[in-house]
Amino acid sequence: MRQFFILIFSVVIYFNQTVAQVSVIRNQTAPLAQVINLATLPDESWSPVVTVIKEMPRPASDYGNKKALLEQKRNKAKGHHQGARAQKPVGPVLGTNFAANTAQGVPNDNDIAISNDGKIVSVVNTNLRIFADTGTSLQALSLSSFAASLGSLQAISDPRVSYDPVADRFVLMFFSGNTSTTTQIIIAFSQTPNPMGAWNFYTLSGNYLNDSTWSDYPIISITDKDLFITFNHLKDGEDWKTGFRYSVIWQIDKQTGYNGSTLAFNFWHNIKHLGVPIWNVCPVQPDYPSGNTAYFLSVRPSDFDNDTVFLHKISDSYQSGIAQFSTQVLKTNVPYGLSPNAYQADGQRLATNDARVLTAVIQNGKIHYGQNSIDPANLSSGLYIGEINNLSGQPIVSGQIIGSDTIDFGYPDITTIGNGSFDDRVLITSSFITAHGFPGTAAFYKNTNSEISDLTVIKEGFRYVNVLADSVERWGDYTGIQRRYNEPNVAWLGGSYTHTNNQYRAWVAKVYNTDSSYINSIADFRKEIKADLFPVPAEEQITFRFENDRFQKIRFEVYDMTGKVVKSLLDDHIKPGLNEFSFNASNLSSGQYFLILNSQGAQLHKHRFVINR
Repeated sequence: MRQFFILIFSVVIYFNQTVAQVSVIRNQTAPLAQVINLATLPDESWSPVVTVIKEMPRPASDYGNKKALLEQKRNKAKGHHQGARAQKPVGPVLGTNFAANTAQGVPNDNDIAISNDGKIVSVVNTNLRIFADTGTSLQALSLSSFAASLGSLQAISDPRVSYDPVADRFVLMFFSGNTSTTTQIIIAFSQTPNPMGAWNFYTLSGNYLNDSTWSDYPIISITDKDLFITFNHLKDGEDWKTGFRYSVIWQIDKQTGYNGSTLAFNFWHNIKHLGVPIWNVCPVQPDYPSGNTAYFLSVRPSDFDNDTVFLHKISDSYQSGIAQFSTQVLKTNVPYGLSPNAYQADGQRLATNDARVLTAVIQNGKIHYGQNSIDPANLSSGLYIGEINNLSGQPIVSGQIIGSDTIDFGYPDITTIGNGSFDDRVLITSSFITAHGFPGTAAFYKNTNSEISDLTVIKEGFRYVNVLADSVERWGDYTGIQRRYNEPNVAWLGGSYTHTNNQYRAWVAKVYNTDSSYINSIADFRKEIKADLFPVPAEEQITFRFENDRFQKIRFEVYDMTGKVVKSLLDDHIKPGLNEFSFNASNLSSGQYFLILNSQGAQLHKHRFVINR
């Protein structure tokens, strides 16, 4: 029997040059709709929702025929899912974890955000819950109740939430309506770091081009100045399998949202290659929201086998007024492809949908991304984990497939997991089901050499999924994960598991990086350095005063805002106690920089400073 494995290829191929085909409607605005104070709303343990458990029959589609063929091939494969239950192998370490939102129907749209002061916002389908990082529940509320003062909202779905460490605020969005006449996009910006306080709400048309389509499947990212939201537009009366028409990007000046002023944005559309609309555009989330360049990824998600990757770029912020869009067509060395549905031991299947890019992060000039994909070695459902290097030159794409003959995987999400920026290590979470187990959540760690650990089981379910009157149950649309910005080596994830009632429930968990080359144990995390830098802004001489808790060798380096090393200043042994480090910055041009302290491969401290001449 073949055991759990990761398929890795090292050959790298560059494919094509820049291609640009896009339209933009610039300098658009939307007024503030409402200020809603969550503290004045009742805590809800009940969030009723209508769930369609069986859709009306539709004519066979190309997508349906492909899935049926994959099912036939998988059923004929010998030895599949015959092994014993997978053991819990070495990987990330599980910390505080607890049951969260009731799933309120299907699919599981799990997302999560955590602030620097430990407030967790967990969203699933049609509701949100707020927790302390101890697991204490602070508030539960349906999204319809949260936004009730906006008026009647229909078919609320697909919530996304993000924490902005630059502004120390939360951003929440979801959509309502599933026709061209009812579709609305709801965006809320917290006024303070406390998500239980007031939020600025905005409503945008989900049919901005005023045609016969509606907005579906949002993905968000936050840069230094902008909030990006991408949508797929579907035709009235058709589902996502047959109704896709085009994808769009909303580039929103996030500060207008935090201020509660008129929301300002650019609307990018008509995103095509060779005259064909590109299906699904996934924003790339920066490790820390800095810089004004934004990247996006697309693939050809409904093909049995493909190696095309589209790398999109918006060159500048909304505020600049000069942002430009470009696309590069790349080729990855390891093909991805439409995956068969996952197995449940009771005979029902779990839907894996298509192979679109679901998640992407950028750190130190490298993009890490994930998608569903067939595992060709086992004809099972696997994860495709890719990398894109050399973004400033000719980008290079390489990939790995995480797969097994006894485990199915789906719906990955990725976050950085090191001691801070420029560390180049990531954590991956996904849904999983073993040969004789039940749907749950797992995690993997990927180190600086792009080596992926065995899985760590975060939470395994108690029963089969049995919600729909169909042989194929929904498995999910996405999972959520975010690093804790002020706690090195730590991330929080929001996944799902099956409850004893055969329905889904969310699971929130704290996970630790266990890379022994950087830390000795979970209990031995380095303390955050207490430090001060002055003057602010500076012209020439800069002084950095800090408390060092141990005798250790420290490297002091200056980085620019793109993550490139400008100058390695000192690499020396520093004594415990209060220390002062100073340097002459006369060689630096005006702008923002980081002073970063590293010791034995671990980042101890990062301090932003400004040169003003």
